[in-house]
Amino acid sequence: MPTLPFDSDATRAAVTAGAQAIAAYCDKHAIQIDPAQCEDLAEVLINQYQAFYAGVRYATTHTPPPAEPGQ
Repeated sequence: MPTLPFDSDATRAAVTAGAQAIAAYCDKHAIQIDPAQCEDLAEVLINQYQAFYAGVRYATTHTPPPAEPGQ
């Protein structure tokens, strides 16, 4: 799965869904938060996920195979 550009429709949809999930969690646990904060948290979450996934993808494609025993 490639990292999506931040201004893509898919990323915006993910941020919206994330913001809604954050708002629902906050409502359930009586945490005071406004919609702008929910969206900010969702954007940070998406950015962190994309950075983590890019790092994992890089590491798995650029890691040399293990050395043979005795080398």
